[in-house]
Amino acid sequence: MKILIAPGSFKGSIVSKEISHIIARGIKKIKKNVAVNELPIADGGLGTLNIITEYFKGNYVSCDVTGPLGKKIRARYGIIQRKNTGIIELAQASGLHLIPEYLRNPLETTTTGVGELIKDSIRKGCKRIIIGVGDSGTIDCGIGTLSALGVKFLDRNSKQIKTSCSGLLDLYKIDCTGIESLKSIEFNILVDVSNPLTGKNGAIVYASQKGATKKELPMIQQGLRNFKKVILNEYGIDLDKIKGSGAAGGIAGGMYAILNAKIIYGFDYFEKIFKLNKKIKNADLVITGEGMVDRTTFSGKATGRIIEICQKYDKPVILICGDYDQGLNFKKYGSIKIYSLVKIAKNKKSAILYPERFLKKLVLETAHFLESF
Repeated sequence: MKILIAPGSFKGSIVSKEISHIIARGIKKIKKNVAVNELPIADGGLGTLNIITEYFKGNYVSCDVTGPLGKKIRARYGIIQRKNTGIIELAQASGLHLIPEYLRNPLETTTTGVGELIKDSIRKGCKRIIIGVGDSGTIDCGIGTLSALGVKFLDRNSKQIKTSCSGLLDLYKIDCTGIESLKSIEFNILVDVSNPLTGKNGAIVYASQKGATKKELPMIQQGLRNFKKVILNEYGIDLDKIKGSGAAGGIAGGMYAILNAKIIYGFDYFEKIFKLNKKIKNADLVITGEGMVDRTTFSGKATGRIIEICQKYDKPVILICGDYDQGLNFKKYGSIKIYSLVKIAKNKKSAILYPERFLKKLVLETAHFLESF
């Protein structure tokens, strides 16, 4: 029997690599004659750095950068020397998990540290930069990142604006004379959503979970609209027509317009390098999952895309998650058996704090299902 274990990370709890290890060890204890293939996945958020860097046998580099609140923090990125490629994970420098709940305010957070990581990787010889932008705590359209790389964002008085969402309200023009050297660098942005920059389905969708209050939402939307207007005036690009431009608080759109970055769906990138279609086709059973399974899971996220491929090849799925929306009709997605950490832990807090303990118990619960093969 061949089992493919391809989970995503459980945000705020445990990363995909650890999840796949725990599941694999547990299955080998339950079922002896089984070939287990571990393939932890990501779609641009937490875990992206480790998965890509280790897959290509790259090295890690640590450095001090500006955190989302403006204070110095220690972050790291990856370098794949043989490909002259830097692997940047936005969440390392500007992730939501870096901001205490009581300090979360996307009007004032910045992606400056992301630009500092990119700058360091270029200084070390990287000619191609891959940036996973999921799990951000920011909505600055990437002006923090771009400022660190030499772009100047100016107000009507030609003074530099704050590199945060509140600064977007004052943006009048953009000076790119300081980034000529970046024209030879290839930028690829891995996104996990297809949102445009503005509008009800734009970057504003994720503002509340990043700490924005109802009073602040109109200001954030105004800042996004002003950025869109300036980009349209100076570059002739309507970011609302670019799928994924609103990802990670608009950083994807900002880098697309100013640095000619490619916006790539994170799952498409991983599917290609891992040959995921082929691996699923050759498996007898696929185990996947994520922290919260809801309707957004099936709107382009990695777990939902894996389930769609399994359905195409008529492969049974064990879906392991922190919790799930019980109103979802899983039957329409093929043969799925779902297991929840919250159900075993009896409460959400315990499931988040002690995922290893409950994952081990959860794997034991799959024993009866596995024996049916």
